[in-house]
Amino acid sequence: MPVFLPSLKKSGHLDRLHMTICNVGSRKLGNQNDYASQGWSIFAPQLAIYGFDADADACDDANAELAARQANWTEKHIPLALGKSVGESTLYVTQHPMCSSLYPPNEPYLARFAGLPELVNLDFTVEIETTTLDSFCQEEGIEEIDFLQIDVQGAELDVLAGASWILERSILCVQVEVEFSSLYVNQPLFSEVDTFLRNQGFTLFDLNNAYRLRAESPVRSLVRPGQLLWADAFYFRDLIQEERDIPLKTPDKILKLACIADLMNFPDYALELLVYLTLHYENDTKYNFANSIIDSLSAFPEGLQQGLASLPIVAKLQNYASGDYLALLQNRGASPINESISLKAASFSPSPLDVFHSTGYQRHNQRRLEHLASLGLEISGSNVLEVGAGIGDHTSFFLDRGCRVLSTEARQENLEILRIRYPNIEVRHLDLDNPDPTLNELFDIVYCYGLLYHLQKPAEAIEFMSHHCHKILLMETCVSFGDEELIHSCLEPAEYPEYSISGYACRPTRKWVYNQLKQHFAFVYMPITQPNHEEFPIDWTSPASTQTFTRSIFIASRQQIINALLVEDIPMKQQHH
Repeated sequence: MPVFLPSLKKSGHLDRLHMTICNVGSRKLGNQNDYASQGWSIFAPQLAIYGFDADADACDDANAELAARQANWTEKHIPLALGKSVGESTLYVTQHPMCSSLYPPNEPYLARFAGLPELVNLDFTVEIETTTLDSFCQEEGIEEIDFLQIDVQGAELDVLAGASWILERSILCVQVEVEFSSLYVNQPLFSEVDTFLRNQGFTLFDLNNAYRLRAESPVRSLVRPGQLLWADAFYFRDLIQEERDIPLKTPDKILKLACIADLMNFPDYALELLVYLTLHYENDTKYNFANSIIDSLSAFPEGLQQGLASLPIVAKLQNYASGDYLALLQNRGASPINESISLKAASFSPSPLDVFHSTGYQRHNQRRLEHLASLGLEISGSNVLEVGAGIGDHTSFFLDRGCRVLSTEARQENLEILRIRYPNIEVRHLDLDNPDPTLNELFDIVYCYGLLYHLQKPAEAIEFMSHHCHKILLMETCVSFGDEELIHSCLEPAEYPEYSISGYACRPTRKWVYNQLKQHFAFVYMPITQPNHEEFPIDWTSPASTQTFTRSIFIASRQQIINALLVEDIPMKQQHH
């Protein structure tokens, strides 16, 4: 989740930016392929997205979905195969179309790995016309692309070679799939892609790695996830190097670069760029981001506790801050949004037992589980995946009903307590912001109470849970008031056992959660009742006047559920159980 973009949006700093995205290999397989779900819609309506895919049907489906969605940005998916030159090529269509490539699959090598032949082995070939990104841009009069994503199964370097003109004149960030072994015959590998982009002035920031196990091995390591085969590589330009004369080094380009870095989860780089602009363009208020930076950093309780002005990077901004934000630096005021969480941060970091077995937490759990039982759902004897189990205070609810439970948790200290409390069930590490790709079991019930709002990537988490859910998904989460389909990012103290392990969290609206679930389940319900607890509102027509959490319950199902306590809608009025 971005740290600085919400404040930049609120202050109007984004109003003058027009962001252009190009996605080569734009087939939509889930939320990870939908830019709006990833947060890019914050730039709307000044947002343009161009998607390219050799599969015309995939482009038609994406365009039809956009038309039905009535998006307030410009997005179109174009049935073109991009490469290094204009001409004709052979498209090798694979068993799963998403793995099709301009290079033939390396089937003898693929056969050595679990789960690859059924996706990547050849189905048929077809002759197609190819063009280049440069040719398309010049023909369409597109002079600027800010962010380029490429995922074309081994032909990424070809696309880059055909985009040298637009790369040089505008592109600030490249996300590109790279391979470390030849999954396709004669394909360029990571080293060649890396060399090309470095020569174009880009720097590698990170790799999202993908591993595979050997197909016939009955054993696997608890330490190593298999062989590294491919990754998504993230490259950024460095526009603030003092020793280099960079053509793209303009304040608007640096601001765009900061926005992209923040959206791509590199907030430290975004902060460096925003501070640079504030200090180097001090006479131009358009590039004074001091207030937005202070507003965003005030969400960190550690900073509030010791005083934001004591942070070296914030001290540089004190002469540029104004109003309430200057007062905050001078300890004359506090951020009301973060006041309650900063009070917690001022005390010691409690142990998991201190938190989860406190009187307030136990009461909260009792009310939630009483309510769940009152719904009369078919739970007994089910196979249950419990995510975000904490120290297992909900686990016995299912064990007492004869369920088989796989209890999962991201924090090591919580896992240790779980294993002590439940020595006879399977307990496993699972971080839904970075889920384990080797988990391949289907469960009757996926139980997700009190976790979603602690995640940095909630849409991807919902998609992951849906892939492992055979019958129903039970979800309880903190939400934001409002009828809009929005998700608000926030920060939490990562050192506390009940908060986000990454420090990045979210507060979606009920409509956002409901519609995300509808993308993966045929039926989504909400109860007409709420747990009898102050954090569960029953009147959604006006926001709560207190600073307490606001929570809702959702039930997603593969089959229709006939239950008088459930409605297939988002109720504005509920009643306490």
